[in-house]
Amino acid sequence: MNWGRGCSRRTGPHPQPLPQFWERGVRWDVLFPSPNFGRGAGGGGRYSHYHPKFLLAIVVAALVLLPGCQVQRVLTRSLPETAGPISISTTVTQPFYSPSDGLDGLSIGIARDETTTIDETGRLKTGATAEIQYAPEVDPRFPEPGFHDWPAGQTWLNELTGQQVIGQSFTALYPNLDGITLRAANFGADLSPGEAVLADGPPVPVLALPIDGKPVTTLPGGGRVRVEGSAEGWANVRLDDGQTGFIDLSRFAELPPPTRINDRDVIFTLYREPELTQAARVVVNARDIHDLSHVTFRFPPIPNSATSRYRFTLTSPDSTPGNAVTFWYAPADVYAAGTRYEGDQATGGDLVFKPSYEPGAPLYQGAIDTFAASGQSDAMDVRFSPVAGTADRYLKLVVRTGQQPVSTYWSRLRPPGGLPLVVEGDTTVPPGGLVFNIGYSSDFPLATLSGQTISGALHAARKDPGFFALYLVAVLAVLGWLGRSLIRRGAHGR
Repeated sequence: MNWGRGCSRRTGPHPQPLPQFWERGVRWDVLFPSPNFGRGAGGGGRYSHYHPKFLLAIVVAALVLLPGCQVQRVLTRSLPETAGPISISTTVTQPFYSPSDGLDGLSIGIARDETTTIDETGRLKTGATAEIQYAPEVDPRFPEPGFHDWPAGQTWLNELTGQQVIGQSFTALYPNLDGITLRAANFGADLSPGEAVLADGPPVPVLALPIDGKPVTTLPGGGRVRVEGSAEGWANVRLDDGQTGFIDLSRFAELPPPTRINDRDVIFTLYREPELTQAARVVVNARDIHDLSHVTFRFPPIPNSATSRYRFTLTSPDSTPGNAVTFWYAPADVYAAGTRYEGDQATGGDLVFKPSYEPGAPLYQGAIDTFAASGQSDAMDVRFSPVAGTADRYLKLVVRTGQQPVSTYWSRLRPPGGLPLVVEGDTTVPPGGLVFNIGYSSDFPLATLSGQTISGALHAARKDPGFFALYLVAVLAVLGWLGRSLIRRGAHGR
């Protein structure tokens, strides 16, 4: 499958009629005429008055449209170099950044080894499927850092009490917005340092980090252990040998009394900007907000949320000092697409947050056995109707096996976005990328070309402002010369 680059236009079986300007007499030899072309004794010419206008139009069109011809038609120029096959018996997922709209093709490197069944027509018989889905969970363009990271440059706001209102604006990049996750603290309302008793029953795992940390050890049910604090609804414990770890709060029969009691409601409200109409409202009692934790304010999915502007607010009117929670924020402006608010006033910094989205139907889903063998590479290809809404989004390719394992190729190169492939239930896979490629529709509207041209120019200006300044001066000089030429010819009636 040839997913080429560059600008091309559709051609039909019949020749196109000549454009109107050609019929009026503009010819290529007029654009760059010889001194005597078309001139009579009076020195004028039939075509000479078209020259500056048409040449100006050509130059402007070239400056605007030709850079736009670099709109990406494939994810990568070719399939990445193969490092070897991976046998998959479950599911493999490969996230990637999609730069373009109109996604309409997929190519996957499939190894044809002794485990692969091929029918007489050369098609696979694996029962495997391929899906392309949105992947907002890996999109890094929000202030939320790694789950367990608490950057030194960020800190806590004051307690959220009384009539205080804090807020943050943002752009939703995907459909089905269904929640906002923030970081909260309850000032020791889970427990105070001291001795705790584990619940009777099976051995209790101790993890290096809460929720998803590596195992440290196990403790017998009913035993005693020292607790020093909490995070994410897990107690921070110190073992007899000096090691530390975390145990789920639900595994304790007794805990030291909390430092304080927080029992007032926290109200989350989501508004659409700019009209500030309410889109969702969620109430969470402070008893359910753990110390040093992520809290998600969940609401019904908003199907048309993609590219929409929102602002959320947090308030707790019944809270008082000593009976309140707080939220984590960055004093620096780390999220350029939004603004932090105190009441109705914009202020510096950003709340540390991340939107969540309910998974929707796949953007594409198909049986790999129906894919065609590529004539240009060791891959299986498929084309389908262009899918809108894929530009500037994080997507993921998901391959699910059928009645037998599938051998896919992997590469040491990762796709745009720099994220590794993940095999369900297998942590031994190499940290590379899946061998695949994505195709995009070759027809782009003028607005897209111009938009990407301007975006590319701004990127170039940021990357090399000196060169860009010289380039801009040269362009303005050419346009100025053409403008003067046009004015002079008009003043002479030519």
